[in-house]
Amino acid sequence: MEEPVASIACKVISVHPSYDPYGNEYVCVEFGFEARKPPTVMSLPPNVPQEISFIVPLLSQIPKMVPHAKAYGKRLAIYFTPEEWERLSRKYQFGDEVEIRVMKDGSLKVILV
Repeated sequence: MEEPVASIACKVISVHPSYDPYGNEYVCVEFGFEARKPPTVMSLPPNVPQEISFIVPLLSQIPKMVPHAKAYGKRLAIYFTPEEWERLSRKYQFGDEVEIRVMKDGSLKVILV
């Protein structure tokens, strides 16, 4: 069995209808990963009283405690014709976990985990 060059763990983040400029219908399946949240940086001017500088570490923890909606970055989108979609024995669903394997010849294998 051929070894993949790269392996990408993803989730199905969207399954929706799509149309090309000619009006042809497709089923679009988007695969993505949970985007990392950027670090919270708090900077203070140098002339801040020392009492305030003790509070800053506490304030920087507040954004981490508040739940946020998950953001996903898109990695791969596949467009199926309605006929191709109907021929799939198991249709992709939102939240499915998959592994995308990139093979040496450039082909892709999408494997449900």
